[in-house]
Amino acid sequence: MKLEPIARIFQRLGMVVSAFAAVLLVAQPLLAESVNPNAARGKAVLYVYNRIKLEGARKASPVDPKRIDALETWRRNDEKAMDYLRTLGFTVTGVGEDADMATVKGKDLIIISESVDAINVGTKYRSTPVPLLTFENDLLGELEMSGFKSGVDYGTDDNQRFIYIVNAPHPLAAGLSAGFQNVLTDEHFKMNWGKPGLGAITIATLRGEPNKAAIFAYESGATMNGEFLAPARRVSFFLWQDTFEQMRPEGLALFRAAVLWAVTPPA
Repeated sequence: MKLEPIARIFQRLGMVVSAFAAVLLVAQPLLAESVNPNAARGKAVLYVYNRIKLEGARKASPVDPKRIDALETWRRNDEKAMDYLRTLGFTVTGVGEDADMATVKGKDLIIISESVDAINVGTKYRSTPVPLLTFENDLLGELEMSGFKSGVDYGTDDNQRFIYIVNAPHPLAAGLSAGFQNVLTDEHFKMNWGKPGLGAITIATLRGEPNKAAIFAYESGATMNGEFLAPARRVSFFLWQDTFEQMRPEGLALFRAAVLWAVTPPA
């Protein structure tokens, strides 16, 4: 067997590394053109997520390994999301869904995870004059970001991977081109959606579902559902409990654009 020359081996390795680096960095140049990359510096995030289900499942008798595994996945995704926010320059405080409004003081952005039980959060953050981003579609009605009817005004679709960018010029589109974007690593994930009001900025919809917005937002002062005026910027993002760590570079670029846009003062 003839051995391959060492130089050729290193040449091939270099090509592989370059290609991998290109995939990782695909979102970064796009983002630089769409939102201020320094918007997170010195800003504080209140990250609201479920902090009791996993602990309860671990203490339950009999033990349900599948339940624990699912809840550990949810917790890991919340922790990775918080870690990622810190890499952008945010300071992050994680609180449970039962946190009182005193925890909002001094915060520049509220993020509500899909892991919360919507009934335990309710309308708590509806009127706060702090920018807010939610993954939890069951809260869209309570936040006046959509109507209240499940399956009509908001919902979750299975077997999702692609979104359709309908407003590419907007900063929330992260510089991605109009049309289909592959945002998740597999086609078997859940994706949240909402049906925003006329005052909303719709950025992307589910594939083949133009009435289901995967990403939409309201500018501060915009008319939301029921003639409610947005107290600050509001964003709905498509993540489910287990999909933060499953985002491709395109999905991560959109998430980064969403949080940076949310904390940027309106022009």
